[in-house]
Amino acid sequence: MNTKKLLCLVLALIMTLALLAGCGSKPSEAPQGSDAEAAAPSDHIFTIATSADVGDMNPHQGAAAIYAQNYVYESLVVYADGGIQPGLAESWEISEDGLTYTFHLRDAKFSDGSDFNAENVVKNFDAIFENFDSFSWMGVCSKMDKYYAVDDSTFEFVVKEPYYPILQELAAVRPFRMLGDAGFQDDGSTIDGIKASIGTGPWMMTDYVENDHATFERNPYYWGEAPKLDSFQIKYITDGQTAVSALEAGQVDMIYDMYESTLMSVDTYNALIAEGYASAISDPVLTRVITLNAGVAPLDDANVRKAIILGLDRQTMVDSTFGGLEELAQSYYWPGTIYCDVGLKGYEYNAEEAGKLLDEAGWTLADGAEYRTKNGEELALTYYYDASDVVQTALAQVCQSDLKKIGVHMEIVGEEYNTNINRIYSGDFQIGYTVSWGDPYDPHSTISAMVTEGGSAEYFALSACDGFDAFAENVNSIFGEVDENVIQSKYDSAFHFIEDQYCLVPISYQTNRAVAQPGVTGIEFGYSNVMPLNTIAQG
Repeated sequence: MNTKKLLCLVLALIMTLALLAGCGSKPSEAPQGSDAEAAAPSDHIFTIATSADVGDMNPHQGAAAIYAQNYVYESLVVYADGGIQPGLAESWEISEDGLTYTFHLRDAKFSDGSDFNAENVVKNFDAIFENFDSFSWMGVCSKMDKYYAVDDSTFEFVVKEPYYPILQELAAVRPFRMLGDAGFQDDGSTIDGIKASIGTGPWMMTDYVENDHATFERNPYYWGEAPKLDSFQIKYITDGQTAVSALEAGQVDMIYDMYESTLMSVDTYNALIAEGYASAISDPVLTRVITLNAGVAPLDDANVRKAIILGLDRQTMVDSTFGGLEELAQSYYWPGTIYCDVGLKGYEYNAEEAGKLLDEAGWTLADGAEYRTKNGEELALTYYYDASDVVQTALAQVCQSDLKKIGVHMEIVGEEYNTNINRIYSGDFQIGYTVSWGDPYDPHSTISAMVTEGGSAEYFALSACDGFDAFAENVNSIFGEVDENVIQSKYDSAFHFIEDQYCLVPISYQTNRAVAQPGVTGIEFGYSNVMPLNTIAQG
């Protein structure tokens, strides 16, 4: 996540690993170091293999791995169980006009023993807004009017106009996470780095070697329920076979595969389960999507786009690629996402109907011909993808094979990651690949990017469609609403428009997966790219 403009180039570039620290935990009356329930020290450090290095632990910047920031830092509110839950704020009120947010802070301490209070929140907000350009895509940043400490335990801010997703954005892993006072530079800034990674979360980083490992220990002052482990280590491994060999040799305790960590193929995952390793799989976290750019011929013809979708045997594609570990997606958003269960029809595989649509569009298949033509021109398309991503490669190859069956000549072009991202986010493509951003960004951030010029691959796919201006007007009007029924109704309309354009082809709902040593228990999953560890215990 570098942020997706910076988040588009973050979350679809991005898209990074994370952990929702303190979700659903209960306050304790003493520092964790005195908690009789805390795990006893052990000579063995629980070790997790991942292919995403921890990086810079600045909570207000985008250079660190999100999962690592989430171990250490907390926000005023958190996203869990499909909604907003208390974090460092025990409760809050929103004024009737939707402009004033008042947060009542819990009694918490940072890992250095210093107090968390409203003045510290102000200091963090000052540092965040010094780097406003990096997060200007977030509505809470662009709408902010003023903020201040009412007293030690009360923080308040006022926005210029109502913006309903404010709490969801405050719950994101960055930038609204709280750094202890001693972690700031002398001038109170974090824009050029921090002095130390001091947070209120359940863990504190005690050792870090770039591109090798990072060690975390329990925060003795953590306000919530004690993690079961006393410490753990992240081991940076980029090669899947090396990671699996380390697991089998007992050198690592768990391989955790999130969407930026592809250490286990489906076959490898299933083989390890068969060998008796512990395993877990998450609910859907993101949606894999193929984008058809309606702004370029021949995809400017809705019948051609519809034919392509109907000509893709997506169920077989998902089964063969993911072996039952991911389910077929029938909509851009997983229906379990807030506001997204709107009864969309989805798309059914129908190669015969696809052929009829292409015939109607003038693309005919001559006897004995391999590909369709129109006015002497072959029906040819180019699909661009990240050649380093095995999943993208597999999906491109299946698409090429399926479309050949209905007479479409698809060339697949694998590119270096940055080249591919730059192409997709400049609109220089016919067909490409992207993902949704996941909670807590879906649906509001993703759909906002769809109507922002250059804001996403989805924008280029949709913006040339008839009715796009009205769609954009509807989407932009959602965020200022305060009535839940009105918000839901406007999302219903927006999601049906997306489905009816045949520009965004949902493939599967992506999951996170973990395999661990036999006897490891308590493997849980958070939203999107979150890696919770508080409940994990060794057998």
